[in-house]
Amino acid sequence: MQTAAFLQRQPLFGGVDDQAMSAIMPLLCEENFASGELVVREGDRGDSLFVICSGSVEVLKSCPEAETPFGERIAVLKVGDVIGEMELIDMQNRSASVRALEPVSTLALSNGDLFRIYESDLQTFSLLVLNLARELSRRLRNIDDLAVRYMPHDGHAACP
Repeated sequence: MQTAAFLQRQPLFGGVDDQAMSAIMPLLCEENFASGELVVREGDRGDSLFVICSGSVEVLKSCPEAETPFGERIAVLKVGDVIGEMELIDMQNRSASVRALEPVSTLALSNGDLFRIYESDLQTFSLLVLNLARELSRRLRNIDDLAVRYMPHDGHAACP
């Protein structure tokens, strides 16, 4: 299991103090994935987010033209990145599949445990949600940049 100090250096837990981390650590479940193994599958119900502690993963989005059974690669995530944060926010099914590119170690936090943090430490809960919002905003900015880069020069989207 990773240390609280390691997690406090990652975006999700940035700004969380030592006392709050000591309460959060027992809530985290270590999960390991072999190279090529799916961490999450697009369309499945999700109730946890995962912080990548070692290794890297690819995010795959299904589309009719995909050359792989799980879709086209839309991102690569590495140590410190979070998987599954959207499902904790919007309570929808998994928006993409995530597959380990190498052996991967994660720490999972369930939505039930996030709610326990809300009940016991509203300040830390608010900080975690703010950190999640920052991560989602960063990813949206990256998607905006990609959309502009791949938009035809006439300014209209390539797909209907």
